[in-house]
Amino acid sequence: RSADTMNQIIERYRKVPDGLALAAAVIVSLGLAIITGILGAFAGMYRYDRGMSKGDDFVIAMSGLFAVGAFTFIVVFTWLRRLHHEISSRTPLIAWLICVAAAVATTGWPRDNNYQEFIVVGLAVILFCELAGLVFCRRLLIRTPPAITGSAGTAPK
Repeated sequence: RSADTMNQIIERYRKVPDGLALAAAVIVSLGLAIITGILGAFAGMYRYDRGMSKGDDFVIAMSGLFAVGAFTFIVVFTWLRRLHHEISSRTPLIAWLICVAAAVATTGWPRDNNYQEFIVVGLAVILFCELAGLVFCRRLLIRTPPAITGSAGTAPK
């Protein structure tokens, strides 16, 4: 019963015009990324110093927000676009570039020498999680046809 309902929802989604499906994918992905990012921010702050603010909790929270949120955005956006129609390997790459731009624009260059190490490590964690999302999508969500080769590894004539 629930599988039939899910299949009906997917079929309706596939009938939606491409522009509207793109907007829906961005909105849903962004909403889920914000929710999971906030959870990641709280988890990072708690893991770092049990929530006892030393003044650097904001940097830790931003790192957790963008790391977890970016992974979620890349995976959900790619999955929703693939659910609508076949996609190329550029789809998760575009989502990744959006996340990189958002993280760099928000965290910016280290402005305060007291927190510079936290910002640099935070950007490294963000980049790692974004790249993990990109690799995950490219390996599991993108179907590319196998290359046709001849017996000696060359293209057939």
